[in-house]
Formats: sequence, structure tokens, C-alpha cells
Amino acid sequence: MFPPLHPDLRFHNYASYLRRRVGGAAVRISVDGGFTCPNRDGSRGTGGCLYCNNDSFTGAILYPGLPVEEQVRRTILAPGRHRNARHFLVYFQRYSNSYAPPGELERLYRAAFCHPGVAGIVVGTRPDCLGPEVLDVLEGIGRTAYVSIEIGLQSKSDAVLAGINRGHTVDEFVAAVAAVRARGIDTGVHLIYGLPGDTRANFVETAGFLSGLDIQGVKLHHFHVVAGSPLANEWERGRVRVPEYGEYVSACADFLERLSPEVAVLRLIGSAPPGMLIAPLWEKGGREMARDVAAELERRGTWQGALR
Repeated sequence: MFPPLHPDLRFHNYASYLRRRVGGAAVRISVDGGFTCPNRDGSRGTGGCLYCNNDSFTGAILYPGLPVEEQVRRTILAPGRHRNARHFLVYFQRYSNSYAPPGELERLYRAAFCHPGVAGIVVGTRPDCLGPEVLDVLEGIGRTAYVSIEIGLQSKSDAVLAGINRGHTVDEFVAAVAAVRARGIDTGVHLIYGLPGDTRANFVETAGFLSGLDIQGVKLHHFHVVAGSPLANEWERGRVRVPEYGEYVSACADFLERLSPEVAVLRLIGSAPPGMLIAPLWEKGGREMARDVAAELERRGTWQGALR
């Protein structure tokens, strides 16, 4: 087994990765930077991704609408939260968090460093929002702080991406990863299992594909239906299905067996606020999913990267 693998989980967990990168345990805190998305706005938008309702991403954002620095301060100092944390990563989560003019990005990202415990930023975005001027800003911040970019791929199938109205191709994703890594910036990838038209085989094969791209982390989600998304209507009509829990646990194990052990696993399950999640209603969180995937790997006698 490779050194990065957690001995109990049998995969390379994100917490241990961050300890090595920022010099100690780190807590991510989510903020709303007031961004939108090129797939939605009036100049370029085509209606947004069919599975998406961005309000479902606000559960971890405690003070949306306030200035970034105020969100950061209030979240860190909130009673009963983060009492023993020494390092914080500010996660720009909602919508496409590099979709703005460079000067505005510089201002928003720098505002995150308003507390001495902030060790860096994490920027969630799309492949088509990472032009050279954006990367100039992020590279500059990365000279003195930790910076990570999380890029939404969602599926390694152009047909599936077109079917969910994603608005970019797999080749554009590959080019974006190469551009980010050329700046020395850590790169994470978001991938969804069970999207309409996708297959388990394609999901599993993506592990090897990503392992060859010099990424540092991967975040796995299961396809879930949230209220207010275009696919909610399709669900009500019986035209789309969501994965069963055991199916997804097994698919995650398949994926991890083929993923380079050097790639950290950021997450294994998606989430949505109560009242917004329509299906599946698993009542499982990140801890339970990690435990169950680890148990499946143990049952098989394998680990992350065992079948590479």
C-alpha cells in the first residue's frame, strides 16, 4: 500500500493531504462571492445545467450576501464552531467562482485573507472560466498562500455533457487542467455518478483518465434530484432514475481501485439542504459513505490504486 493511503479507509483522504500541504489540520469554510455562471447569464447562457439549482449549495454558507471578509470572520468566530482549528481554507463555492473581471477576482479573493488563520482559498469553477488573466490572479495569490481550483467535469462523455446542457466539452476540461497545473496550482475535479445517459463503465474508466492528468484531488457525487432543477420535472414524470445506495458504494469502490493513490479523495457523496432534496433519500452523510466504501474495499481485499 502506498504511504498516502489512510490505513483504515484504504484511500487517500483529503484531511491527510491538507495536513501535508498547509502544515496542519485545516477546516474549509464556504462563502458566497456573489458570482453567477456563464451557462446562465444573459450574454452566454443557455439555461444552466439541467441537474442544477445553486440554492442547493448554500447549506454550508452561513452568511450569504455579506461582504466576503465579513462572511469569513463571522464563520470562523461563530459560537461552537471551529473551536480548535488553526488553519482555514476559504471555499468560494456557489456558481462559477472565477467568472468575473480579473480586478474583481483579485479583490474578492484577497478579502478572504482577513483572519490570520486563513491559510488559503479554494475556488470552485468551470473549465471555460479559467483564462490567462484569471490564472494570473490566482498564481499571484499562490506565491504567498495555498490556492486550489476545483473544476467541474461531471462526466467523461461529451454526449452526456451535451445531454445535461453542461456547456463545455471534455477536451476543454483537459485544456483547463493543463493550464492550471502549468501555474503550479493544485487542481481538484468534480465528478457525478448516475447522470442521465451515463454508464457505470464510463464513470469507472474516468479514474484512469484523471490519474493521467496530474490532478491532486477528486470529489465524487451521486446524481440527486433537487427541487427547482429542470431534471426535477423529468423525475416526476419517471424519465430519469437515481442510483441506489449499495450500487453507488460499489461504484465508488470500483472507481477508487483504478485511481492513482497520489490523488486525494475530497468527498464521496453529494448533499442538499432539507426540503430541497427530492431523491434519493438515503439519510447518509460523508462519514457514513466513507465508512461504507472503506468496508467494501476491505471486503474485496483492495485499496485505492490496487487495479491500476
